[in-house]
Amino acid sequence: MFCGCSAQHFRQPANTHLCPTCLGLPGSLPVPNQRAIEMTVLMALAVKAKINRRFFFERKNYFYPDLPKGYQISQHISPIGEGGTVPVLLGGKYVAVALHDIHLEEDTAKLEHHGDEVWIDFNRSGVPLVEVVTQPVLHSAAAAKAYVKRIQQLVRWLRISDADMEKGSMRLEANISLATRPSDGEEIELPSYRVEVKNLNSFRFLEKAINYEIERQKKIWQNGKQPVQETRGFDAQQGVTFGQRRKEVAKDYRYFPDPDIPPLELTSSAIARLRKQLPRLPWEEEKMWQERYGLDWQLSQTLVANDKAREFWQMLVPWIKNRDQAQKIAKLIVNKPDRWQGKKPAKFWQEWQKGQNERLGGAKLAEIVSQVIVEETKAVADYRRGKISALGYLVGQVQRLARGKADPREAQQLLQQELTNNG
Repeated sequence: MFCGCSAQHFRQPANTHLCPTCLGLPGSLPVPNQRAIEMTVLMALAVKAKINRRFFFERKNYFYPDLPKGYQISQHISPIGEGGTVPVLLGGKYVAVALHDIHLEEDTAKLEHHGDEVWIDFNRSGVPLVEVVTQPVLHSAAAAKAYVKRIQQLVRWLRISDADMEKGSMRLEANISLATRPSDGEEIELPSYRVEVKNLNSFRFLEKAINYEIERQKKIWQNGKQPVQETRGFDAQQGVTFGQRRKEVAKDYRYFPDPDIPPLELTSSAIARLRKQLPRLPWEEEKMWQERYGLDWQLSQTLVANDKAREFWQMLVPWIKNRDQAQKIAKLIVNKPDRWQGKKPAKFWQEWQKGQNERLGGAKLAEIVSQVIVEETKAVADYRRGKISALGYLVGQVQRLARGKADPREAQQLLQQELTNNG
């Protein structure tokens, strides 16, 4: 972020991407990375955050082995972006998750534990790190998981980072506290403490850590005590969090403007240039396919989230004539990647249309339906007892006998008629 060392640190020999600046040696001076600043502005524009035209970097003072200078160059009073929202799909509805800020800082070194020893790899020290901080508006582990998945998707969409958690290029930190449930119409009063679980490296671990913390803190409250404000880690094997250190508040870091880096200013033309680089955003594309072709929210979200599937779908769109075709193709792309991967769009389209023309229907399909009803006595009995899911199984058996050429809608209608008439 402030020197010329390579940011490609993953699986590189330890301590090979170093210089006096990222090691914090006396006499070294930081020079801000312009491209990193532009990428942070792009991220802030995507979520409609307020861009601080004039901003500066600050020193966040604390002592830890992964911080060679004894402070981290970060932002607190004047982040690049303030506010903004991230639309997240929860239960079929778009929920706007409110952000506090988007700021830019330098990453720390990596600690490796070897028995009783702790080794330090400084390759990652100084790599640009964008931190996206939410307001306290997430009220479940599921919502937090959906939100961070959306952030990963957006960062990749804008080509800011690969956001690969295995490489450490995306890390998750959850601040968790329990509030008293308010009466109807009352606002939630935030507790006076928070527990931060740091360095979570998977969505699954994030969800597990939050759920564990909720139960742990509940028990503390039930015993008439308040949880301690602290930083905790997560033991993935045991599925538990563990205490690391008491958590500081902002004043403990003694933030002050970095005297080696003058305040920076973004011009109107620079912001306008970056705004023009914004593509259609993931949630905008999801809504477009929902409105244009009637795809349900889950199908559109899955389609947009997979880069290869989305690109293949977009190449087929010019040939799609109606919503029925669109939904069949979208489901096929999402559910059966082996049917299209490695094929040219034109070839796939020809094969798909030919398959549609060869669809079994009418008398031939009715014969297969009758055969399935005779053979699948248990599923038939289950359906007649009110188990609606059995119908899906029966449709699947029809498709099996028809070698996938049965019209699913007609097959379902014929099954329902036969099951009702002969019930």
